[in-house]
Amino acid sequence: MHKKFILFSLLILLITFSENSTSISSDNNTKNLNQNNQIAQNTETNNVSKDPYKFPQFYKGIYLNVYSARNMERLSFFVEKAKSTKLNTLVLDVQTGKNNDCAVSSEIVSYCIKNGLHPVARIVVFTDGLSKYPVSEDLINNRINIAEIACKNGFKEIQFDYIRFNDYRVSKRLSFAEKYEFIAGFLNNARSRLKKYNAKIAADIFGRIPLNQDDAIGQKMEVFDKVVDIICPMAYPSHYTWSNKMMADPYYTVYITSKSARERVKSADIVTYIQAFQMKVSKSNMTFDKYIEEQLRAIYDSGVKGYILWNASQNYDVPFKVLGRYNKSLQEAINTNNKNKSS
Repeated sequence: MHKKFILFSLLILLITFSENSTSISSDNNTKNLNQNNQIAQNTETNNVSKDPYKFPQFYKGIYLNVYSARNMERLSFFVEKAKSTKLNTLVLDVQTGKNNDCAVSSEIVSYCIKNGLHPVARIVVFTDGLSKYPVSEDLINNRINIAEIACKNGFKEIQFDYIRFNDYRVSKRLSFAEKYEFIAGFLNNARSRLKKYNAKIAADIFGRIPLNQDDAIGQKMEVFDKVVDIICPMAYPSHYTWSNKMMADPYYTVYITSKSARERVKSADIVTYIQAFQMKVSKSNMTFDKYIEEQLRAIYDSGVKGYILWNASQNYDVPFKVLGRYNKSLQEAINTNNKNKSS
C-alpha cells in the first residue's frame, strides 16, 4: 500500500511538472509571438513615414499682391484659374505697410496647398533698394520676423525681393565686396532663423545680374548661389533698356538670361520671372499673346526649373489664355513623341 502511494505521488508530480512545462513553453511562445508582432508593428511604423512636403519639380506660377492673397473671393478666382491652366505655384505678398506681421493667414496657406498649389511668401526687404547704410537692426529683424511668422503659418518657401542696394543712391561708399558680404549676411541670418521650419529660401535678382560679373546693387550669381535655394532673375524684356535687341526679342532675352543664370550656379535652382504686362511690348512687333508665348518657350528651352508670371495689376486674362493653348501644344508634342517611340 505504501509503495502504491509513493508511485501515485510520483505520477502526480510528473503530470504537474509536464503541465507546468507546457504552460511555461506556451507562455514563452505567446510572449515571443507578442514580441515578434510588436517588432513587426514597430518596423512597419518606422517604415511608414509621413509624406514630406512636395515642392514643384518645375515651377509654373503667378504673382499675387497682398489684396489678392488675403481676399478669399479674389484668391479663389485665381486658384481656379491656376488649376485650369496647370499652374502649381502662387507667389503671395505677405506684407502690409510697416506691420511687423505676416498678412496671410494659415487658413489661406492651407487653402492653397489643399488645392495643389505651392504658396510662396514674398517679402520686400529694402523698398526701392537700400540707400542708407548702415542698416538698423530693427529693420533687419522686422523682415526676418515676418518671414518666421509666414513659416509658422505654413509657408515652406520664403522669397526675398529688393534684396539689394539702390541703383544710384547709397549714403556710404562701399566696395562691391562689402555689398556682397552684407547681402549674403542678411540671407545667411534669415536662413539660420528659419532652418527649423525646413523652408526654402529664394531671392529675386535683376535680369542683368546673370549677364555681368559685378554690379553696384550688390547682387552676384556666385554669392547668391551659396546662401539661397532658389534664384529668381526678373527677365522682363521691357527692362533691358540698354539693348534694343533684348527689348525687341522676348525669346532671346528670357533664354539668354535664364541659361546664363543656370550655368553660373552649382547648387541653387533657377526660377525665372517673365513679363505678363504690356510695357514696351510694341517694340517686339508681336501681339501680347505671342510675346508671352515666346517667353514660355524660352523657359523650357533654357533648362531652368520654371517660371513665374508677373503682373502687378493682377490682370492675367491674356496670360491665362496663352497658358491654356501652350499647355495643349505641349501635350500634343508629348503624345507625338510617345507615338514615334512606340512605332
